[in-house]
Amino acid sequence: QARRLEVARTSEGLSPPCGAVPVPLAVMALPDPLINPDDPAFRHKTWDAVEEALNHRDDILAGYQGGGTAFEPRGPSVVDPCKPRISTFPWEEQVGPFDKPASCTLDTWNHGCLKCSFGKQTVTLQFNKAATNNTIDPAMLDALQDAVMDLQKRKGIRVVILKSEGKLFSNGFDPKYLMSESSMDDKDVAAVQLQFAKVLYYWQRLPQLTVAMIQGSAMGAAVGLVCACDMVYSVKGAYFAMRETKLGAAPTTSIPYILRRITHIKDAYQLILAGASLSAESAKEYGLVSEVVDDAAAMEAEAKTLCDKMTLCAPGAVAATKEVVVNTQGVPPSSFMLNYVASVAAEVRRGPE
Repeated sequence: QARRLEVARTSEGLSPPCGAVPVPLAVMALPDPLINPDDPAFRHKTWDAVEEALNHRDDILAGYQGGGTAFEPRGPSVVDPCKPRISTFPWEEQVGPFDKPASCTLDTWNHGCLKCSFGKQTVTLQFNKAATNNTIDPAMLDALQDAVMDLQKRKGIRVVILKSEGKLFSNGFDPKYLMSESSMDDKDVAAVQLQFAKVLYYWQRLPQLTVAMIQGSAMGAAVGLVCACDMVYSVKGAYFAMRETKLGAAPTTSIPYILRRITHIKDAYQLILAGASLSAESAKEYGLVSEVVDDAAAMEAEAKTLCDKMTLCAPGAVAATKEVVVNTQGVPPSSFMLNYVASVAAEVRRGPE
């Protein structure tokens, strides 16, 4: 309203009020943008919230035109060259549990999107959404969460196998769900991503040996899930791709686990930033894949051989060793670390194994 009053004053030859800045002719010539009342940024919002959203939109447009306020009020500046671009790092020493309780156990499994089957001291989890390229959505996250929560207590399971049916291992997050995020609050979007982050965190810390069997291409968030596994077998025809940056998104949840497997940071940039599509052989060179085989039958044979090897290892010792690897990877030696590894060794030697 103030802008329109200023335009009217200028067009009538009136001088602007004391202290007011005249509106440039270029801005006066621009038509008022159309505002959709059903836009999620305005719908069911108070006038203050609508005004804040409009001001933010004006700042973005001004940034595109080279004037007004900065496009993003974050990141380094002349005044504060060390200011973080996003936020500081409020790391916690302990990660909290899942926000929602488990709906079932492996014995009472009721998730149709993820099959669960038992073998001899093994559990196989299989994506069961071949018609939709085994995409990840809130229902799949709930299934993975329930599996992780139950596997943490399964001392009789030595190996956990993750596989898929269909042409693709997984296409990452479901495109329909990603479209629905535009009508969701930031808190709801962050809650889903936090659940996925905890799935990856606790999956990597499972006491069992985790094995991913890639029969087809893995994309997006599926690459992060694969990288959270201990061993990765892939057929030659599979590809690995992270295309979030091409879609204007950021694969932040998967990055910590991808960086733990990729040997060189320059290769991580190719995959994460440039959105490169890696063949199975290239993924093995990068460190994402453990072994590349000709076909699914050869992959099953490799998995069986690995399971046979694991029967010669004490499960408690394997779990303790895996825990030390996860807790000490990338951490510089210190008095705390020396005492920690010594205490774990002593505890394992006191055990029945």
